[in-house]
Amino acid sequence: MPRILLVDDSETARNIMARVLGDSYELSFATGGREALGRIVSDSPDLVILDLLMPEMSGFEVLEELRARGLGVPVFVLSADIQKSTRDRVLALGAAGMANKPPRPEELREAVRKVLAGERP
Repeated sequence: MPRILLVDDSETARNIMARVLGDSYELSFATGGREALGRIVSDSPDLVILDLLMPEMSGFEVLEELRARGLGVPVFVLSADIQKSTRDRVLALGAAGMANKPPRPEELREAVRKVLAGERP
């Protein structure tokens, strides 16, 4: 079963994603960027679903750090910030894709399936 790390400082957002994905994937959680980086190194998830706006360390900083460390885990970003400049920056930093937050359940499931298959969502 593929392993997904859900990174979001909102417990509500984590719970929603867990309800949508929990039956098909092995889930773990992080509430911030620093915790996420530690879990990525220790747990080697198959996919990271990452919020952008978090205290202490933003999703942008997580993406930058993953790139700097050469960690190639696929990352799918969820954000309420849907500006084209944000999407362009996220993709330039190596994310596999991005969706508006909160995503529709079917949209999230399809994006996860595509990223895990090596496709662009």
